Amino acid sequence: MDKLRLPDYLKKPIALLDNHENKRVRDILKEFNLNTVCDGARCPNKCECYSNLTATFLIMGKTCTRNCSFCNIEQCCPDNLDDDEPKHVALAIKKLGLKYAVITSVTRDDLDDYGSNHFCKTIFQIRKHTPDVKIEILTPDFCGSYEALNNIIKYKPDVFNHNIETVARLYGVARQMADYKTSLAVLKYIKVNAPDILTKTGIMVGLGESEDEIYRTFCDIKNAQVDILTVGQYIAPSKKHLPVRKYYTQEDFSRLEQLARKAGIEYPLCAPLVRSSYRAAQTYDEIMRKK
Repeated sequence: MDKLRLPDYLKKPIALLDNHENKRVRDILKEFNLNTVCDGARCPNKCECYSNLTATFLIMGKTCTRNCSFCNIEQCCPDNLDDDEPKHVALAIKKLGLKYAVITSVTRDDLDDYGSNHFCKTIFQIRKHTPDVKIEILTPDFCGSYEALNNIIKYKPDVFNHNIETVARLYGVARQMADYKTSLAVLKYIKVNAPDILTKTGIMVGLGESEDEIYRTFCDIKNAQVDILTVGQYIAPSKKHLPVRKYYTQEDFSRLEQLARKAGIEYPLCAPLVRSSYRAAQTYDEIMRKK
């Protein structure tokens, strides 16, 4: 299959390197020796988010124990956990003056608790230093461990996000070390056992899925009682990653939003450059205003 050309509507201007807010975020991340998924996953919204004094913090190192074929995060032997990282994340959030923080991580199947306690320590430190900040965590599946999920529930993040990523049929090529049903079960377990925590998931399109498969996935997500859904265009990070099979237009995404609402999902965000934590604070505020 010939490589598809990146459409103009998926190209974003690069922010000036001397942009004051952009530079401030980078300086604070460097000061506390922190990583972001914005850099690690080559997010197309990085400059916009940095310019708005926000970032999605990537904890537990920069290397992942899994080998998802779409992801630009490095896959090799994981780093040792940095015991100071939870506090450093909290101090960076305070220094940035954030009102809403998103915390994600690499997958750490090598750890006995799959990294759940490190998430909990980070939530604790954020609440200690900036008690008014709303916290969204974007987690791996913790191998479906109820013990790990119960750890998370005790610390009550405002939003629990875990991405389905793609339709069930494509897990064999895109998420070889993950399981579709496990991811759905993780989301449902949080909502059933902690109904006050908003749940959230996301998928990419453009990997070769059909519209029927997308709709069935939306129905599965609704059955898992998920509150918020993000749907964005897959963009291959390099030639080594899975190729793009289709670039969806804005009209296509409008159709997908209709399908999500038809499936019963109340808060779908569907657009080419939507990513898991893009404009997360605005979505949270919208939901809170309606409650």
